[in-house]
Amino acid sequence: MRLAHLSDLHFGSFSLSPFQFCSKRWLGNFNFLLNRKKWFSYARLIDLIALFKEQQVTHVVITGDFTVTSRKIEYQMGQRFIELLKKEGIEVFTIPGNHDHYTSRSFRKKSYYKFFPSSFDKECTLNLKDHCVTYKKIGEKLWIIGLDTAVPTPFFSAQGLFGPVVEENLHKAISQIPKGETIILINHYPFFHNKDGKHELVRGPILEELLKKYSNIQLYLHGHTHRRVVADLRESGLPILSDSGSTSHIQGGACHLFKISDNAIKLDVYHYNGEWKANETHEFTR
Repeated sequence: MRLAHLSDLHFGSFSLSPFQFCSKRWLGNFNFLLNRKKWFSYARLIDLIALFKEQQVTHVVITGDFTVTSRKIEYQMGQRFIELLKKEGIEVFTIPGNHDHYTSRSFRKKSYYKFFPSSFDKECTLNLKDHCVTYKKIGEKLWIIGLDTAVPTPFFSAQGLFGPVVEENLHKAISQIPKGETIILINHYPFFHNKDGKHELVRGPILEELLKKYSNIQLYLHGHTHRRVVADLRESGLPILSDSGSTSHIQGGACHLFKISDNAIKLDVYHYNGEWKANETHEFTR
């Protein structure tokens, strides 16, 4: 299996609508105009498609933040990118980030799920929209579980919430997976605390303890931080972490390509400098 991990694509479009001042959308909109518009390149995402064909990628995981302010045009930009991947025969798994539930209205209306699927598998009894959890078997003794822990927040806050209901449903999902079979868990947020507290996952320590309980969760893929991270935490009873940073960011954005076999996990880190090239490799035994 060849699996790619992307995150925080932040498709954006500047809006002049006066209605943005009725929510925190104006903050994200002006941040896009003054900051993100200069630092994010969507063209490099299109170049990923050729890389995926060359590397025979079978699955792509995108761990949230497709948009800047949860506007329809931004969802549609992300949707078109996924359609291009699917045309190449690639199976795509997506979950929302905090920018995809940016306003109380977009969260209440579940706008994200009008453009992106809520379930990884039609046979799955749990879905992201209603239960904040979904899962699917994607290979021999290999499963993927997705979480929706993104919630609308006040100004200058980007916290997520691993609430009791999400916790309960995650236990339910894991109970449906045969013991000893490997799980890849994807969430927009890291489970560890952010220094300033304004970007952390509330009840993250509860999720951390859950990860220690289920040793068959071998990979935890997340985004949110815009900082690329690869960390093997198995000595602490935790999984291998992957954060590709913001893949579309012109400085530091990356694409993580996993090759998963029976005995090993190989991770190649690709950066963009005119073209996507691997400049770092990590190998983990299973």
